[in-house]
Amino acid sequence: MPRLGEFSRVYVRKMVSSYPALILAILAFLTLWQTTNIRRSDERFGYLNLTSGVNVMAADLSVLVDTKTNIINADFKRAQNNPDGSIDVIFRVYRTPRSSEAKSTAVKLPQIHMNSSKSPAQIPPNGTVPRTAYPLTLGSDFLINTLTLCPLNTPVDYLIIVHSATAYFQRRRDIRETYGGRGVFGDVSQRVVFMLGTTTDPVATRMIQHEALRHGDLVQGRFRDSYHNLTHKAVMGFRWAASHCSQAKLILKIDDDVFVNTFKLVSDVLPVYTTSKRRIACHLRKAGTSPIVRGKGRWRVSDDEFKGYSRYPFDHCNGYFVIITADLLEPLVRAAWLNPFFWIDDVYVFGVLPATVGSVTFVNIRSNLTLHFPKGKTCVEKEGFNCNLLAISQYREGGMEALWYSLLSNMSDPLTTRFKLFQNS
Repeated sequence: MPRLGEFSRVYVRKMVSSYPALILAILAFLTLWQTTNIRRSDERFGYLNLTSGVNVMAADLSVLVDTKTNIINADFKRAQNNPDGSIDVIFRVYRTPRSSEAKSTAVKLPQIHMNSSKSPAQIPPNGTVPRTAYPLTLGSDFLINTLTLCPLNTPVDYLIIVHSATAYFQRRRDIRETYGGRGVFGDVSQRVVFMLGTTTDPVATRMIQHEALRHGDLVQGRFRDSYHNLTHKAVMGFRWAASHCSQAKLILKIDDDVFVNTFKLVSDVLPVYTTSKRRIACHLRKAGTSPIVRGKGRWRVSDDEFKGYSRYPFDHCNGYFVIITADLLEPLVRAAWLNPFFWIDDVYVFGVLPATVGSVTFVNIRSNLTLHFPKGKTCVEKEGFNCNLLAISQYREGGMEALWYSLLSNMSDPLTTRFKLFQNS
């Protein structure tokens, strides 16, 4: 007499061979049941995938997801990056709230000092704001990081944070080979770090990885490198600097098409700003002077953002060249946890965040900057070190080398001695 196990296997084979349609029907039923059945033990009914950034600030990762038709109680599960650059944020969704704490749709925020009663970052009287999207780079891991650029116990007089696009390899090379070189000054230590997002181009991705290995000065975030993601890049730069180059005495934020006259920076800016507190110097946009663009256009802002305003109600900077005192780094990062994401980075990073921090002094150095490259080139070629420009924007191919060598060729012996040019400190 065959054993029970052998009998079962023979019986199952006969059933499968005799009733394939029945087996398929049973499998289909089980699949449908699995995806639709509400398990009575915890009343879960599946998973919800969101393809937009969701910032989970609370220590308890229980959140309420607004579907615009009702409120769904959910547990945060994980976030995953997709090959196309999008991010899936995945929740386990519940049919009913599990506790009274899960019913809250707001997160308690600490009290902050506001510089203006009209600031969009102002906290309502009850101290709560609805959950919404915040800069993704506040808490996400770096895709590429550099841990050796600013070693502990190594002095850094100034750090230049460069916003660079993934495809602009030549611009980064030009900066490294001109004013961004580490060994330019004998007694002044400088560092340059490049901030990038991701690209869908596999060749560019490999080249960026090789560039990072070779130079050790790239930081890449887990977001698509695009014009509307510059706020993510800016917050990532501040966060990286606060965590990995906190000894820097002065911070510069620039775009990769900007030439920096580091001689003027060392002689005129460092002595003043390394002893200053809560100061930002830039091409300043005064409160109430910059219109908020509605409708259509490159700078279009939706009607739900800055509602009731026709102009930005706070000082902010054109972000191509900005000087920031080092004491502002951590407060600006903390302020980003309190202010919903806004895609125009100059307004968000150098307007909303300083307004939230409070007591920030803006200095307008517009006369020392130019967005007209030929004008800057003429100034440097004719006046050399005496050219008043700190920064020249609107990159031209080969332009940075021309500007750099014009400065060096016009450098007098006393200035060469003063700066200890190309001497190891």
